[in-house]
Amino acid sequence: MVGGAIRDYFCNTEVSDIDFVTSMDINLFAKKILKKKIKIYQKNIQYKTITIILGNNEYQITSFRKDLITFGRQAYVSSADSLHQDSLRRDFTVNALYLNEKGDLIDPLGGLKDIKNKELKFIGDPIKRIEEDYLRVLRFCRFFAAFPNKNISYHLKNKISSKLYNISTLSNKRMKDEFTKIFMVENFNISLSVMSELKIDRHILLNKKSEIQEGFKTKNFSTINYIKSFAMNIINEEKLDLISVFLPLLYGLDKLESIIQRFELNTKKVTFNKFVFSLLKFSKLYNQKIFETKNVKDKKIYILKFIWKMRCSIYPNNTTFFKNDKIPFNWYKLALFHIIPLNQIDEIDLCKMNWPKIPINRRKLEEIYKKYDYIKINQLIKIAEQFWVNKDFESSSNQIIIFLKTMQDGNDRT
Repeated sequence: MVGGAIRDYFCNTEVSDIDFVTSMDINLFAKKILKKKIKIYQKNIQYKTITIILGNNEYQITSFRKDLITFGRQAYVSSADSLHQDSLRRDFTVNALYLNEKGDLIDPLGGLKDIKNKELKFIGDPIKRIEEDYLRVLRFCRFFAAFPNKNISYHLKNKISSKLYNISTLSNKRMKDEFTKIFMVENFNISLSVMSELKIDRHILLNKKSEIQEGFKTKNFSTINYIKSFAMNIINEEKLDLISVFLPLLYGLDKLESIIQRFELNTKKVTFNKFVFSLLKFSKLYNQKIFETKNVKDKKIYILKFIWKMRCSIYPNNTTFFKNDKIPFNWYKLALFHIIPLNQIDEIDLCKMNWPKIPINRRKLEEIYKKYDYIKINQLIKIAEQFWVNKDFESSSNQIIIFLKTMQDGNDRT
């Protein structure tokens, strides 16, 4: 076994990806595995790597190798004579840990000591390691969150900075995969802070033809991390992801098109962010001072009414109950992270807030107004829900019906 699984074990974090190395020639190893009727992928066998499938799990197995010429994830490789030689091609000392078949730790480069001291060290010359694969600039930021014990030296900063323009050559998929991993790190705010400090953030949204951009719009990275702690359930429930929610918060929604292109957001995630963007114009309607004067219950009512106001303004022709809208209530809640100060969101426990259940339904209205067609019932639904919202969501079914009848009687007299 080699690499991240061992590192994660010693860091007391969940072990996920499990990789192996072998001193055996990979072609010979693959033949032996096939005799056991184990499914394997051999697409990367020219890099002395295969993947075996056991149940629902995949395991990457690589023979000891040394990289002769590297270009991103790919390289011209040859066999290595020893485990130590194999370790020298890896990126950081904390990732150059091995376990043999007896479970004995083999630590050729002192990675365990660096884990205990929380120090992140490149193996050999950082420039050479980065030039082998420019994704290592982002991996450095990710791992620095777990091993932040030493400040980044001026010398290392200069070395990393000299290679930043090459980040634009990384494929969209690799960029997306790495940011997904970064956002899953417990203290990813540290990773974002390093990106900002080294000006890496100015190169993330670039392609080969783009000009250097401004970088992160917000520098309050702890806030972004805090949002993750209580918004994760909503994000998962809506089948969004941290990239589609956090990158617009970091860069600002005015950079949305660049984010969509660089991270290849799917249709749903694009629709979500364009919806959020459409709500920004309502931020001027939100009054922080009024919010602060209210008790907790009234603060929640104020937020619910604010969401209702946005909904009615952006979709004035909607005549269904709010809970039946195509746009889910959760999207409005996530949009509020762009509009409302976090401390106020925290006060009302926004992520657990649901749209209240109105005590009347279409069937009840159809029973009362039997002569009304579908369109007229829809109009009553809209009026009824507006009345209920105006009454702080406390009106009973009878009160709503009485209001509708009074209104209808008034219309009939006119």
